[in-house]
Amino acid sequence: MKIEELLREKFNLKEDDLKRAYLLKEELSIPFGQVLVNLGLISEEQLIEALAAYLNIPILENYEIDNSIKNGLSQLIDLNFLINKNTIPLKFDGEEQTLHIATFDPFNYEIFNYITNQSGFKIKLFLTTEEKIKALKRYLVFEEDRNITSLDIDEDIDRLTELAFEAPVIKYLNNLLSKAVDSRATDIHIENYKNKGRVRFRIDGILHDIELLEENFTRAIISRVKLLSNLNIAERRLPQDGKFTTRISSVLLDIRVSTIPMIHGEGVVMRLLYREKLSFNIKALGMEKDHTESVLKLISNPYGMLLVTGPTGSGKTTTLYSVLTYLNSDDRKIITIEDPVEYQLEGINQIQVKPEIGLTFANALRSILRHDPDIVMVGEIRDRETAEISIHSALTGHLVLSTLHTNDAPSSLFRLVEMGIEEYLINASIIGIIAQRIVRKNCPYCSYDEKLSDEIKKSYDIENITQKWNSLIETPKTLRGKGCPKCANTGYRGRIAIFELFEYDDELKESFLKLKSLESFRRYLKEKRSFRTLREDGLVKVLKGISTVEEVLRVC
Repeated sequence: MKIEELLREKFNLKEDDLKRAYLLKEELSIPFGQVLVNLGLISEEQLIEALAAYLNIPILENYEIDNSIKNGLSQLIDLNFLINKNTIPLKFDGEEQTLHIATFDPFNYEIFNYITNQSGFKIKLFLTTEEKIKALKRYLVFEEDRNITSLDIDEDIDRLTELAFEAPVIKYLNNLLSKAVDSRATDIHIENYKNKGRVRFRIDGILHDIELLEENFTRAIISRVKLLSNLNIAERRLPQDGKFTTRISSVLLDIRVSTIPMIHGEGVVMRLLYREKLSFNIKALGMEKDHTESVLKLISNPYGMLLVTGPTGSGKTTTLYSVLTYLNSDDRKIITIEDPVEYQLEGINQIQVKPEIGLTFANALRSILRHDPDIVMVGEIRDRETAEISIHSALTGHLVLSTLHTNDAPSSLFRLVEMGIEEYLINASIIGIIAQRIVRKNCPYCSYDEKLSDEIKKSYDIENITQKWNSLIETPKTLRGKGCPKCANTGYRGRIAIFELFEYDDELKESFLKLKSLESFRRYLKEKRSFRTLREDGLVKVLKGISTVEEVLRVC
């Protein structure tokens, strides 16, 4: 079978697409598989997997280069010639006289003949993507192109500052940010290890390896980021936080930067905040109809405390900002206390806490009550003092919104008790509690119908959920993404929140005082009320074709 036929059958390519691909192949004189990638019909990873299976060639998994390879081969083979031809020497096996090389083009016979004719070595070939070849090329040509590897980082801060302004460093960071935007990444992680650096993107909540970098080039990139963020480039012993703004491909980005010292150098995380993509809309959060109605009812109260709970990265801030946006009007004064202020909301007074000068959540909260706010948002209740002042604010005629780090909604009541808050104060101030997580959504471009197995239906009581929440699900359907270029072959694209919430009414307040146990209170909620747990809400999303069982179980 020809490779064209294999690719056509494996990826169910349409005749019209094939005709376009064949025409471009003849016109551009590039391999057929690469044409399919350029047209977006398959991903580069899919092409490499197909070629590896077709030719029985291993895929490069651990793409590190033996540091001694330059010295051992430079007299026999022109390494720059190999590199320019996108062929990367990885390791030389002296006993078997075999050169290990990586490429994304297994039909590059010119290079293979050159190696064997010049050296007499046998070749062990590994396939990998063009992106990884570019990363390996950077590693090999680093010394010649950037003249950085001889730098003593610990002694020459001035030289490191100069490097941060050199063209290769600036170009690389700009390209990295552009690639992150194209990938819909929310975070960029740059990490230092022994003799190398690593770049990873967080896409839809999951970290993905992007590439390896040479050690000193990584440090130069980190220095560039620190300079843009107005951080001290010479301080590598303590964590630092900063931010900068830039425009990438017409997208305006607010980038929050955090550095932290590691044993092999600094690590940097850049949080990408897409200013122009903001849409703080309660009805766009992913809440089901009954939850949306409950939240709108709760925030219509003139006073009381509404808590949003969940771990870091569960979307609590987005939910609170959506509530504030809904409540924002000319006849209300809203003040927030945050750490950090992630987005600036027009018409809302936002305060950034600064513990180093004594501006803590508690101190700021005491002061803002003198400014006659109608609504107060406290970024996080971390201690008893902040909890007590927040509750006092709720009891004295303010609507208070805040967050706690608990695993579910019922746990929040007992967490406040553990902080030392009296039960009567909890019952007098709390009006409702929301817990949430974020799950990935099925890719709309490659999802197909999938039936749940009998084992899964039985294990997670799918039939009961379908009946109990039939008004939300209507016609059950379960989907799964098979993976495509649009979703980076993950089967998921985008995210949505799942929720559990309850209105803390008189009936629940009485049961809270009586039951005294978290498990007993959870059981009471499930048995006596139309309360839906996080997992149940996630499974409702599964039965609506929005996500998968595996994804829901991953987060709860």
